[in-house]
Amino acid sequence: MKKIFTTLSLCLIAFSSNAQWLGSYWTADDMNGNTHVLQNHIDESKAVLVDISAHWCGPCFDLHESHSMAGVYHDFGPDGTNEVMVFFTDVDAGSSIPILQGGSGSQGDWITGTEYPIIGPNGQGAHVDGFYNGSGVPTLYLHCDNSAPVIGTSYDWWTLYTTIKGSCPSAFTYSGADASLLKHAGIAGCPGNYYAEVSLYNASSNTTLTSADIELRSPSGQLLYTENWSGSLSPLNKKSVSINYIITSEGAYTAKVTNPNGITDSRPTGDEEIVNVIYAFDNAYWLSDITVNVGGSSSTSWYLKSGSAGVIGSGFGGVPENITISADECYELLVIQGSGETFEITDANGVCTSGTANGPQYSAYFGSGGSPWTGIEEELLSLKLYPNPANNTLNVEGNYDAIQVFDILGKLLIDSEAKEKIDVSSLNSGVYIVELKLNNKSIRKELQITR
Repeated sequence: MKKIFTTLSLCLIAFSSNAQWLGSYWTADDMNGNTHVLQNHIDESKAVLVDISAHWCGPCFDLHESHSMAGVYHDFGPDGTNEVMVFFTDVDAGSSIPILQGGSGSQGDWITGTEYPIIGPNGQGAHVDGFYNGSGVPTLYLHCDNSAPVIGTSYDWWTLYTTIKGSCPSAFTYSGADASLLKHAGIAGCPGNYYAEVSLYNASSNTTLTSADIELRSPSGQLLYTENWSGSLSPLNKKSVSINYIITSEGAYTAKVTNPNGITDSRPTGDEEIVNVIYAFDNAYWLSDITVNVGGSSSTSWYLKSGSAGVIGSGFGGVPENITISADECYELLVIQGSGETFEITDANGVCTSGTANGPQYSAYFGSGGSPWTGIEEELLSLKLYPNPANNTLNVEGNYDAIQVFDILGKLLIDSEAKEKIDVSSLNSGVYIVELKLNNKSIRKELQITR
């Protein structure tokens, strides 16, 4: 624990300019018992990003929750172009899996949704920390060849990738035509018609991408459409490409890029991405104003957009605002610079949607009905879910026919007939979507699980 007591006061400031790698390569086990040898990755000419963090450090958790490192690992790690490796280390010698899951003293759940290795329990994080000389957390070391400079933290994954690429160009030298798709955030909004838009990446270091085919498949795997893209995309750059096929229903669709510059892709990893289409949460009662309440201060701003009129309201954290909405409309609440700020939108009947905003931009969606509600909608609105956050059991109070629970990417996890008590013990800590049904109508609510 050579740094634990000194970094408690330093984790709120930038890393020290004196931070440095001490020159020796480490070997360590991750939380699952898998052994990682730093030198092996260096010998494979990869860029290796080592995140020196601590489970009790707020700025470390903010960086982790921005998912910038997750995005880089997903697109350029072993399952992508295999040019970058990412490690998270909890330097506290007392690190354990329960703590990293959000236990006592931790800033939150570091494990759920993290694809790259987590090194911390059994003193392994403190062991890795001993190979560096830094005075604060978080600190990011970028190993490239025989050097490991400290690079700036970034909440945006493309900015972080650009920094890695600029600091370690020797890792990005693949020759010949190569295309891949970058991680897709999914499509969220009110029920309607969508065109899937994907992020096409030229993974070649020396060849301009001039054409490629992008396939779109249904959740069942059926080929729906092939977009024959042509243009000019310079090496190691990206651009958005719209697939000219209307998506009319929810589900996990698949996009895949093939035939870069008319040839078979010799490095197919990273060419396929899931495009999750999910719909908005609750309907809002449009005959009365809604109230938008975002937590925080003036450093957090928000905008309310409608599908037809654009921005119809705005404000700052900590100041509730009343806004008039219209019937049969889709709305998006866009929160800027939310750092764990809670938000809630209410109407005359209660909460339309609520949650926690994280990252540089965060969007939440809801819709308004096309006509005044009937008794069925009123019954759905009167349903109560508690406790929220829940642990192992969710209570449902009121009249309904069926309940489904989805993760934030739209994957169905629980499908049950109406019960007063729903077993949610199989769900990890995180945010989920609950859909309650009654007489062919439904309502959606957010559910948080904490362990």
